[in-house]
Order: sequence, then C-alpha cells, then structure tokens
Amino acid sequence: MAPSLSTARACGHVLVWYCAALACSLHLGCGPKVAPPEPDAKVRLTKLLRLYQVYVAKNRKGPPGESALREFGQKLSAQQRDEYLIGEDLEGIFTCPRDNQKYVVRYNLRLDPAASARAVAWEAEGQNGKRYVALSIGYVEEYDEQTFKEYSK
Repeated sequence: MAPSLSTARACGHVLVWYCAALACSLHLGCGPKVAPPEPDAKVRLTKLLRLYQVYVAKNRKGPPGESALREFGQKLSAQQRDEYLIGEDLEGIFTCPRDNQKYVVRYNLRLDPAASARAVAWEAEGQNGKRYVALSIGYVEEYDEQTFKEYSK
C-alpha cells in the first residue's frame, strides 16, 4: 500500500526540520573564535621593543641606556607613539607586571634584521620557569630557561 499524501508531507517536514537542526548545530561549532587577550607582560614588553626599534631606526644605533630610551620616548608625539603602537604609558612599559621588576634590556644593540635572532629585552624572573623575551627580529615570545639562554648569548 502506498503512503498517503499527508504521510509524505509529514515525512518531508520532519526531514526539513532535521536538516535545519543539523545545519544549526554545525554552524554553532564553526563560528569565529575570539582569541584571548595577550598577557600584560607580553604587551608591555612588545611596546618596549617597538620603542627600541624606533630609536634604532631614527639614530642608526641602539640606545646607550634606559634614560636615553625613556627620553627618546617622551620626545615622540602622542600621534607618533600611537602610530608606532607604543602607547602613552612610557613608565609602565619598563616594568614587568608578573615579577614587578624592570625588564632586562641590552642597550647599544644595533638591530640587524638579516642577523640571527637575539634577545633584546626580557623578564628578570618570569613565571613558572618561563619568561617573555623580546627578540631582535621583532617579536616577543615566552621561552623556557634553556631556549632563553640560547637567545641571550
């Protein structure tokens, strides 16, 4: 016996609802993922590295010390600090919030993008056996002690 027209319609509606539910459940798992914000220790060290890079670009040599780098940063206009992604907190970028110590900075470095990566600045203590390290090639990463020693030679 052939199914009635109403039974066929009911099956069709069930199939449509099933497909819609499946599509919705697949869509929910494929939505855009929002990355968690970067830790403040990494953000500050990145800004310090950018300030160092701008100093080198303008002076063709690394800053001789912290006071020269601070003074250079203070002489930049608010617009320049914004364009270079340094921000307004020139005091805060020299101190790590994780260990409450000043970042260790290698002064007098000339940053050569063609040279191998070297540590420019890093957390004095870090946390859980790791520390954030600003590299001469322009980025900041968290490394264990062994990797840090390789970059800080």
